Amino acid sequence: MPRKNVSDELEERDLAYRIAQAVYDRRMELGWSQRQLAEAAGMRQPHVSRLEAARSLPSLDVLHRVAEAMGTDLTVCFVPREAAKAAEVVAR
Repeated sequence: MPRKNVSDELEERDLAYRIAQAVYDRRMELGWSQRQLAEAAGMRQPHVSRLEAARSLPSLDVLHRVAEAMGTDLTVCFVPREAAKAAEVVAR
């Protein structure tokens, strides 16, 4: 299998960190431990730990289970890159 270029790897890491932060933030809002989230989502606590540490990109199935467990909706939207970059600049 061909190796990913550095830009692709960085983009993947950025996505993993954004997902990790969103999961962590919501878990903190709920006042839950990793174990409580794991039980609610039907997984083990080490899996939640890896998810929050951004060690890998979770599957859509895992994200859906976590979202359901936390009482949130999982939304995927395709935003043109230029619009996304403009939104990031405004948010900063």
